Amino acid sequence: MNSSVPTIQPPAVWEKLLDGRFDSKHPGRTLWNLFSDQRGRVAAAVTLFIIKQSPGSLLPLAVGMIIDALTKGGEGAFQKILWIAGVYFLLLLQNPLVHTSFVRLMSGALRHMQFNLRSALVERLQQLSITFYEEKQTSALQTKLLRDVDAIDGLCRHLMHTGLNGLLVITYVTVIALVKQPLLALYFLVTVPAGVALLKLFDRRFKEQYKAMRIETEQMNARVGEMLQMLPVTRAHGLESIETRSVRGVFERIRERGLQVDTLTEFFASSSWFTFMCFQLACLVFSAWLVIQHRISIGDAVMYHTYFGMLIGAVQQFLSVFPALAQGADAVRSLGEVLEAEHLERNDGKPSAPVPLSGEIIFENVTFNYPRGREVALKEINLHIKAGETIAFVGESGAGKSTLVNLAIGFRQPTIGKIFLDGHDLRELDLRTYRRQIGVVPQTTLLFNGTLRENVTYGLEKISEDLLWKILADANLAEFVRALPQGLDTPLGESGTQLSGGQRQRLAIARALVRDPRIVILDEATSALDTESERLVQEALVRLTTGRTTLIVAHRFSTIRHAHRVIVLHGGKIVEQGTHAELLAREGHFFRLAQLQSVTTNQT
Repeated sequence: MNSSVPTIQPPAVWEKLLDGRFDSKHPGRTLWNLFSDQRGRVAAAVTLFIIKQSPGSLLPLAVGMIIDALTKGGEGAFQKILWIAGVYFLLLLQNPLVHTSFVRLMSGALRHMQFNLRSALVERLQQLSITFYEEKQTSALQTKLLRDVDAIDGLCRHLMHTGLNGLLVITYVTVIALVKQPLLALYFLVTVPAGVALLKLFDRRFKEQYKAMRIETEQMNARVGEMLQMLPVTRAHGLESIETRSVRGVFERIRERGLQVDTLTEFFASSSWFTFMCFQLACLVFSAWLVIQHRISIGDAVMYHTYFGMLIGAVQQFLSVFPALAQGADAVRSLGEVLEAEHLERNDGKPSAPVPLSGEIIFENVTFNYPRGREVALKEINLHIKAGETIAFVGESGAGKSTLVNLAIGFRQPTIGKIFLDGHDLRELDLRTYRRQIGVVPQTTLLFNGTLRENVTYGLEKISEDLLWKILADANLAEFVRALPQGLDTPLGESGTQLSGGQRQRLAIARALVRDPRIVILDEATSALDTESERLVQEALVRLTTGRTTLIVAHRFSTIRHAHRVIVLHGGKIVEQGTHAELLAREGHFFRLAQLQSVTTNQT
């Protein structure tokens, strides 16, 4: 056998969930698929469950046999009782070991299911387009990833413990009753349709209430996340009481919804309890009549009555699973909003972008309009950006500057027209291989709760210390880092709140430099900085952009004097282009914007 031939590994379960195996319209089928690689373990766990539960299921039979032995008497009565007790003791003896083995198997399967489901969600979230995130709040997505997966796990645990135990008891009771007294077995079976009828009465209400509860929870999480983000603004304007009242309103809605869910659940439980207690009372009377008629013995009557109580308990266990079933089914539908979303960026199977890129970008008759009836953002854009050229985009708010840059990155696709990268249609390339050669410095730098080193080298490995310090020096950040007590290994805290605005921007520049990008995207990286911080950032930006294709979304015209060309956008169209000096000399649209900005700056 040729060892050089690679072994093709079958796709993992979480990958299969992204390939049509997740069906939110059929929760049962989806649950079955979630355990597709754990079915052997589940089958073994079910077998162990049946064995470990046998003492409880067979206790009424043993009690009935002992009572019959006592009532009949005779010389061998006590020996028979000892024999029954001995067999029952052996059944008890296996329980601790078998129960522990069952829990380990079942827990392993459930934990693996959680892993698969969350892995599928994270994978899909990484594949979804920017359009999807414009319509979904981050906190709501976190709720799906955490709460909804836990709801599905809770449903599975209910089914494997409560539901399986109920099914086992019903099977034991039915088989024993059919063997010993078929007439009574038929009476037993009446309870199952009664339980189904009860479920039908509450089915629609449970689905409605749990869906509403999930939506309210997602909205609450989103509102709390928004409140935490807005804390500096809230405190700065003395709006604490207004914000508190607003958030309390959200809490009030979820409190009322939770009360409705609790009331419905308990009314359902009490209704089922009343119904089956009436059945049990009737069973007691019926079995007593059978004893009087000499159809069954006293021991059998005790056994049947006990079994009927267990049967009722089993049916009630099934009914108690129903609220969890409704919640779990709604959680499956909720996760379907992510796993079945159509806003996918499909890269697999496409050719990679050239390495290294030259950086030539061509917009050919590009028009872009947003979905849901929003106006056209860009109209008939024709633009040739040469490799190594620095292009600045200016215009009023809403002119299409950010949209055009997002098209260049591949975050959005043109409604009409094409974008070419080094002669390749951007639609036909694996955009991941393209973006690995892009450096982005946004207006607001995004940092995570890690060390300074981890934030600069995010996503990269094996960056030498010497190279890292050179990059920090190019970003005008080395002196600051050396002054830190822990240097490169200094924790930045959540969102890097310990850094000033200028330090955050220079760190973003270092993050871009460490990737040695061929294309650089700048979203006015100096718009909110003081004079000294702006000077340091501008020096770092010059080092970053030299020899690289650079696209700048400009808000302050004083920062784009070095651009090879300035593209002026108005109403989604290119109305002017040229150097900074040429456009000022024309006294056209750019000149008027510059004059307006100059007046505004002088007033402030």
